Amino acid sequence: MVKSRFTNNKQIVRDLQGTTIKERFGERLGELRYFGLSSDEMKDIIDWNSSFSHFTAAERGDPPDCYKKQHLLMLTAFKTNIMSKLFLLRGDIDNIILAGKDDSGKPVEYPFDVISLDYSGGLFYRNDRSELYRLNAIKQVINGQSKHKIPYLLFISANLDNSKDGEVKNIFDDIKTELTRSGFNSDEVVRAYMEHDRDEARLKIYVPYFVNQVAALVNYHCETEKVIVYLGNRQTHMMNFRFFLMHNPRTTAPRFPKERLAQIFNAPMIGIMDGKSKEVSLGLPKLVRQHKD
Repeated sequence: MVKSRFTNNKQIVRDLQGTTIKERFGERLGELRYFGLSSDEMKDIIDWNSSFSHFTAAERGDPPDCYKKQHLLMLTAFKTNIMSKLFLLRGDIDNIILAGKDDSGKPVEYPFDVISLDYSGGLFYRNDRSELYRLNAIKQVINGQSKHKIPYLLFISANLDNSKDGEVKNIFDDIKTELTRSGFNSDEVVRAYMEHDRDEARLKIYVPYFVNQVAALVNYHCETEKVIVYLGNRQTHMMNFRFFLMHNPRTTAPRFPKERLAQIFNAPMIGIMDGKSKEVSLGLPKLVRQHKD
């Protein structure tokens, strides 16, 4: 028997995601539509099968024989009686999202109730034009969903590759300015995050800030659940983000994100190690409003 590539820690992450799906869509379980990066093992799809009526899965495969993993995914779907629900998109998921179609011309058919971008790498890869194409793909997913005005869950998993990209520092500079104007202890808190020896501290803020800002531009509110940090295969440091996005019909013009920076900063994270989870704070200070004399 082939050993799974996924760890007990990853299974807990998947269980937490499954709980989130049931909490957010309790009355619609069995009817949901999924789009994601499932891998040929399809563990998330198999675990969540009963909650969904449709799965759109993207699989690039390993060049030059990309078809092999694509075939394995279809074989797994056949063996687990999921084939009738499965729609396979062939190619790199970021390219598929940005192009709106896969390598053979099949379109991405929005909307979806759950989008799971379960990356094995980081979020800050740049193409030959120095564009952060993975972040642009996430932005495009949010834009694609917005045309349908439905609530949905967005799951993002990634490792810490390239997390010291200048993009992160630039956003923290903007965040510091915003917090200072609002009367928070921004100098102390932002310095602690920027000087912290773990990249997870900064990504805990950057990714929810990014999703909130992009969502607000298309009249969506975002609720961020506790960010998860865990060790994956080969002791790779991973993070998982869970967002619930809801259309806000009150105005035509974009509104400021409903979720406040203080909520994002002060929320604890969930740390998973050796198959056990607990809340962690990484020793970071909390945001508080400063009293004016």
